[in-house]
Amino acid sequence: MKGYSTIELLFVIIIIGILSFISVREIISYIQDARLKKAVNQFISDLNYIKNQAIITGRPWGIRGCAGTGKYKIFIDHDGDCKDEDPSCNPTDTLKICLNSFNQTCNTDADCSFSQPGNCINRSMYFELPPGIIFNGTSSFYVVFDRLGYPFNYICGFGAGNATLINQSGKFVIINVSRLGRIN
Repeated sequence: MKGYSTIELLFVIIIIGILSFISVREIISYIQDARLKKAVNQFISDLNYIKNQAIITGRPWGIRGCAGTGKYKIFIDHDGDCKDEDPSCNPTDTLKICLNSFNQTCNTDADCSFSQPGNCINRSMYFELPPGIIFNGTSSFYVVFDRLGYPFNYICGFGAGNATLINQSGKFVIINVSRLGRIN
């Protein structure tokens, strides 16, 4: 009689199970690492965006990364006090302002002087990092860039700090904003 015994089949099934477990674990780790890289690129891109917008518009722009969550927001510091009008990361600030006159509210681009497409913008814009990525730490990351591209903290002190993004497996990346506004 030819064939396989039950013991031989059991060993083959166990080997397949072990290899499957290793493969699935590696795939999950790869996905988490890819999400972390995507989150880092997204956040650095937005930091550079607000720095450039502050230089272009001549008004302070800021960003707040809420600790323990994957949420952050970009805001325009229209009164120049280095404060975010709404310190939460929940979409509650729906006020729109004119890009060329931050003290003027608007509903459409036509409400702004020098009406051009894209002139009426939200004062606060809300974003989320990819799933499973959060800002690590007990306090929020906060920075406001002035018209020269220099970073300021919540009390208008010169300099910013670090934002730490962490994934579910504990891998993290620290994004540094130097005193001169360099982002790395």
